[in-house]
Amino acid sequence: MEEWISALKNAKASSQFYEGVDQVHSLLSGKHNWYATSHARPTYCNVCREALSGVTSHGLSCEVCKMKAHKRCATKALNNCKWTTLASVGKDIIEDDEGNLAMPHQWLEGNLPVSAKCAVCEKTCGSVLRLQDWRCLWCRVMVHTACRPLHPNRCPLGLCRISIVPPTSLTTIGTDEAWEVTRPQNCSPLLVFVNSKSGDNQGVRFLRRFKQLLNPAQVFDLMNGGPLLG
Repeated sequence: MEEWISALKNAKASSQFYEGVDQVHSLLSGKHNWYATSHARPTYCNVCREALSGVTSHGLSCEVCKMKAHKRCATKALNNCKWTTLASVGKDIIEDDEGNLAMPHQWLEGNLPVSAKCAVCEKTCGSVLRLQDWRCLWCRVMVHTACRPLHPNRCPLGLCRISIVPPTSLTTIGTDEAWEVTRPQNCSPLLVFVNSKSGDNQGVRFLRRFKQLLNPAQVFDLMNGGPLLG
């Protein structure tokens, strides 16, 4: 864990050499990272709630949380991408009677897979006709809108929980120039470095996938702000 924290600090320190957008501040801001894509089934904009255009539902998708948007709607989207630090969780944080913090679910509405089943009633959920029902960005659980209040508030982080540093364990110090990590229980976190230029664009796909599975603060692009030598 100590090696992980040290590596994270070194990676954070290299942000002064970033070219283009500062990835660290982008993560902390909650802004979405959009890319153009098409979809094999009807897909709906999370901003205006209308269907994406064309037979292939062409539009924008966030590489981290997979929110969908029309190009015209992307600038109107809330800065509510996948949480990275305790501050980004905000008022949704769960605190028990002893003051211990717990991770809540982070819900994204609609565009569920065809095979989606509600974790509460075990019936089919989601729709190809409208933006409907919810998916947690961390544990991947899916629920009906009506069933959501009946589901436990605490998020177990899903199958990758051992490798994840929950946002509740990562805090910013001062003016976001340093991060402080609280050792999570039963956790052996990964720190991922990927060269986005490698493998005929495979690096970009790996980056996106790891950001979806882990805390985005655990994932770094070596071509855009990797750690300093030494």
